[in-house]
Amino acid sequence: MKALLINPCIYDFAAYSFWSSPIGLLYMGSVLRQNDMEIKLIDCMQVVEGKRKADGRAPFVKEKTLNPPALMNIRKRFKRYGISREMLMAEFSRIESPDLILITSIMTYWYPGVKETLSSARRAFPSSKIIVGGIYPSLCPDHASHTLTKADLVVTNMETEKFYCFVEETLNGTFSYKPSLYDLDNIPYPCYDLYDSIPFVPLLTSFGCMYRCTYCATPYMHPNIVRRRPESVVGEIKHWQALGVSRFVLYDDNFLYRSELYARPLLKQIATLPFPVDIYNPNALNGALIDDELALLLREAGFKEVRIGLESADPKVQESTGGKVNLKRFEQSVAALLKGGFNNNDIVAYILAGLPNQRWEEVKRSIDYTLNLGIQPHIAEYTPIPHTQLFDEFQGYARFPIAEDPIYQNNVLFPFAWEGFTEKDLEFLKLYAKGKKE
Repeated sequence: MKALLINPCIYDFAAYSFWSSPIGLLYMGSVLRQNDMEIKLIDCMQVVEGKRKADGRAPFVKEKTLNPPALMNIRKRFKRYGISREMLMAEFSRIESPDLILITSIMTYWYPGVKETLSSARRAFPSSKIIVGGIYPSLCPDHASHTLTKADLVVTNMETEKFYCFVEETLNGTFSYKPSLYDLDNIPYPCYDLYDSIPFVPLLTSFGCMYRCTYCATPYMHPNIVRRRPESVVGEIKHWQALGVSRFVLYDDNFLYRSELYARPLLKQIATLPFPVDIYNPNALNGALIDDELALLLREAGFKEVRIGLESADPKVQESTGGKVNLKRFEQSVAALLKGGFNNNDIVAYILAGLPNQRWEEVKRSIDYTLNLGIQPHIAEYTPIPHTQLFDEFQGYARFPIAEDPIYQNNVLFPFAWEGFTEKDLEFLKLYAKGKKE
């Protein structure tokens, strides 16, 4: 039997491959391959290779497009990121009709690209069974089921058994291998070998998080904490390094939790590998949990920079959003990183901007605070995510109907702008942070 994996195009005002990769889709592809299915991949999200940075990041290919009806009155202009519709149909024409098609989805507000790709796949392969999964249907299941009507099945991240049962019943077969995707030590590595080249590989070392930050959906998506053995992670690094991969990206919301059992042993093993690796962490490390030993281990293991979560320099905001960091411990972490050999430009602090009822002056003070510590501020624009405390409490105060249509959940729209924090204020803060860094 044959299966086709598709990472769909996206529609957005701005997008960039910040070490972006459809890791969940590729894990499922490997599971299907373990069950003797022939796997092919179409990743619509191609990048401009000539502009790829030394660290692996790159701009997506893109084309201008009209704003959707819901956003026609927005001054910002939409773009379509990924290969063109014509290129996608040409890719389909070169593939023998698959028995099964899997389409992933990431941001909730990217669903128009998922819907378009689904329609194209259905038109090209009318008899194939098509399953859509990923973050969008997991966070917005009702909206997804009403929107993705051309799919044979729409599944959430918690419905792996439902996925297996559907495939077995509709394809009249039996899977001998049906792992839980939470069995991180034993599931096969994601099938990055389907790409012509592999600029980087994400490493998934855990699911879940011990914290309950009011803006984050991780506790909803993964209510239990599952950790991967350090030996398993190192084994995967060796596997990809043998195929020429030297860059690795840490996809982990909870990397430093109980670091004596997980992060420290893992970093020590990576540091002793007979080859160098470069490691990046787009998901910020906890800014309160880094000591001298851990900072040195991060450096010795190959972290080229360290992105840490500050969220805000205001203690009241820190406490109200989850209480996982305070200024004293944050400063201790920064001092440890500098002592461990990281340069000032290597340490990046994430600062939340655009929270409900937030004032722009508070963000500016947080920027100044990080700069006074000698590190780099990075403004992380708040995205209202369903099934989070902030979303549930403040959805009615947004200037767009964020609960009715996920397209309004895009942080570029600044859903919680108000007189105390306007779009002009946000633009000023971006320029201010950039100018101060330069």
